Amino acid sequence: MMAKKTSALAGIFDDEPEAPAPAPVADATPAPQPAVPRRSRRAADTSAPAVPARRSSHPGKKPVLIHIPEDMHRTLRQLSVEEGGEPLTVITERLLRQYLVQRGHTRFAP
Repeated sequence: MMAKKTSALAGIFDDEPEAPAPAPVADATPAPQPAVPRRSRRAADTSAPAVPARRSSHPGKKPVLIHIPEDMHRTLRQLSVEEGGEPLTVITERLLRQYLVQRGHTRFAP
């Protein structure tokens, strides 16, 4: 049975990154493990508060890095300023929603 070929864009909007494939084993000799320093008892006895998780400035949204040509970025910035200073992230999200709705993903309709 042949595996189904997936689209190049299939994993772009996944929430979870794919697990990396296991590395092939060259030989049966186990690799030496790096030395891990032991914690002292004193460090375990202190009642220091746990560090809270860093809060996102955009809750419910994932950061995405998009590479665009410099001239396109310059033009987008200029239009953003001319049209009231709407952030490029807002413009980008709106355009991506429009694209998804055109492709039939109606749950992203505004």
